[in-house]
Amino acid sequence: MGRLPRIGFVRAYKDGNRIPDPAEVGIHALKGDGDFRSTECVNLLKKADVIVTNPPFSLFREYVDQLIAHKKKFLIIGNQNAIGYKEVFDLIKSNKIWLGYTHPVAFVVPDHYEMRDVRSWRDENGTNWRSLGNACWFTNLDIAKRHEELVLYKPYSAKEYPHYKNYDAIEVSRYTDIPAAYAGAMGVPVTFLDHYNPDQFEILGSSRTLARPMSEVAKKGTFQQGGPRFYLAKGDGTYRRMYERLVIIEL
Repeated sequence: MGRLPRIGFVRAYKDGNRIPDPAEVGIHALKGDGDFRSTECVNLLKKADVIVTNPPFSLFREYVDQLIAHKKKFLIIGNQNAIGYKEVFDLIKSNKIWLGYTHPVAFVVPDHYEMRDVRSWRDENGTNWRSLGNACWFTNLDIAKRHEELVLYKPYSAKEYPHYKNYDAIEVSRYTDIPAAYAGAMGVPVTFLDHYNPDQFEILGSSRTLARPMSEVAKKGTFQQGGPRFYLAKGDGTYRRMYERLVIIEL
């Protein structure tokens, strides 16, 4: 079932301490099982101004579709792999959804919390933290980070920025190495989205959708088989298959 993590909904009122104390909170139990697709939950959704939740990862696409259909502002947690979903990526490309501030997502946990693995740590101030691993915030709330201009300082050179064999774009292995004043298309890692400023760059697509089949441009046996990806020449007549890339241009 597509249940949200809490059954019921909370309405908090501030008394000045910025904390919803128990006496200020009214909890109204749902009559159903909490499935976000139920009529009861959809009616609650219609009343909400901003949605903040951790939807079921397996139903992430369906949940985002629901929020977009109802024109809701939201801040939700999703697996980073959701970036590659066609429906989600199309929303990112069209600037209808973007990544939030913290990535990966982490929360402060109580002092008695058991620090049992690498996803748990204590900072220099003695505060305990727990990470959700490969998860990030997705939102359509405007944030200052989204308008911070990425400083570009490296000049373009054909040697440092080789062209892909199966798409007309250059390889940029790190977002910090994006060349200044380059007029063409560039392939960058997915981590670029943490620093994406739509006033500075435009996303054209991804290697999943833009890459030409290598069988059309290279001899069989010179490249590694696999799904749509960009390839770079290795210098010995063969080609190296790259990780997933986003294709961007500077505006």
